[in-house]
Amino acid sequence: MSLMDFSSWPREQEQSFIVYEQRTQEASSKALIGGIIAGAIVFVLAIGIYAGVEPDRTNYGKDMNMQNLNKKQDGK
Repeated sequence: MSLMDFSSWPREQEQSFIVYEQRTQEASSKALIGGIIAGAIVFVLAIGIYAGVEPDRTNYGKDMNMQNLNKKQDGK
């Protein structure tokens, strides 16, 4: 991207904004790199948790009395 001739202002006035454009580009690239690094850290952490933590395999239904959930056979 060209840092000059971005408006119809006089060249001297336009060149005074080059410093701000450079700062904006630097901040944008730092933010992108920071976002990529943060995303990679979260991804590695999520994979580590997924692979390292075993889910709870408790069967809560084994002790339930299922007889009261069935329909009565005597016609009521």
